[in-house]
Amino acid sequence: ASLNQEWVRRARVNIVIFSVYERTNRVYGERGYRYVHMECGHVGQNIYLMAAALRLGTVAIGAFYDDEVRNVVGAGHDEQPLYVMPVGVPKNYYEIGEEDLSRYYLRVRGIK
Repeated sequence: ASLNQEWVRRARVNIVIFSVYERTNRVYGERGYRYVHMECGHVGQNIYLMAAALRLGTVAIGAFYDDEVRNVVGAGHDEQPLYVMPVGVPKNYYEIGEEDLSRYYLRVRGIK
């Protein structure tokens, strides 16, 4: 369903974020389409933050076959998959201190 992407296949869990556009558009009209994507981004960001806090790895994947994803999770045809986010234990976990991060930021920005 995810175009043979290794992260999806090897993850302990895959979180799929869906939308039901018709339901959102009933409430917000044409703006609902835009709101769905903003909320999907917010949800994805929170998954990234929680994964990092738990020392787990994740990645947002948008390359997949919609119908196959629906079939795997038993979703209805009106449910549109937007992201598949595999979550698992990374092979390597890198941690950077505040000072190193600050130096990196300044160097990349050409400040120091």
